[in-house]
Amino acid sequence: MRYTFTVTTRIYRQLLGDRRFLALAIFVPLFVVYLFKVFIFTLPVALITNPELFYMMATAFIVHFTSYVLCLIVIVRERREATLSRMFVNNFSRADVVLGYLFGYAGLATLQAVLVIGEVDYLFQLTYDATLILSIFVVIWILSMISIALGIMISNLAKTEAQIFPFIPLFILPTIFLSGLITPLVNLPWSIRWIGYLIPMTYAIDTLKPMIEAGSSIFSVTREFSILIGYGLALLFASSLTLRQKE
Repeated sequence: MRYTFTVTTRIYRQLLGDRRFLALAIFVPLFVVYLFKVFIFTLPVALITNPELFYMMATAFIVHFTSYVLCLIVIVRERREATLSRMFVNNFSRADVVLGYLFGYAGLATLQAVLVIGEVDYLFQLTYDATLILSIFVVIWILSMISIALGIMISNLAKTEAQIFPFIPLFILPTIFLSGLITPLVNLPWSIRWIGYLIPMTYAIDTLKPMIEAGSSIFSVTREFSILIGYGLALLFASSLTLRQKE
């Protein structure tokens, strides 16, 4: 755990020292939420049967997407600058590095989730009570942690920042079309439906949807939430296994 703490501390120092990156990481999701609000209010009312549910699923997607992209960019930059190689030379294990990055960016992801949910609550005048809002935050926070693990794993496929860009549409388009965000997964043909079961957002929506529709807490969807946690732990383990020690 000493090495994990070392990585985590370095990341916090790095984030606090790079104020421009920190400002963008906070401002961009908030701006995207505002654009979403402007866009959604131009749609016919009858087009969305449960507006508040759709708002929160879109909120989860925005946090998920921004956490993934920011982590992916940073990990690739650290790989290019040989920071990862130096850590492995100094006997840091894969688990130390992955957990260090996870804990290091957990603070930023938490801040993003709090601000985005707060903005959505203000802009859309949600009718949820404090218990439901807190339950939604927990699900979205877990999803953001999964985003970080996913960014670490995908970073193994890119050596430079320029090689990151193909992985952004490869992430965003299947998530929009195949996770249940727009249409239920069961409505899709099996030839592409199976891809949806590989997408983290699918399990977050499976947790959020029944909880919000019933207006209950996270304790009413323990099965769905356990699956989301299990998916996250499996992805974290996979990101640790696939992290390259040598380029």
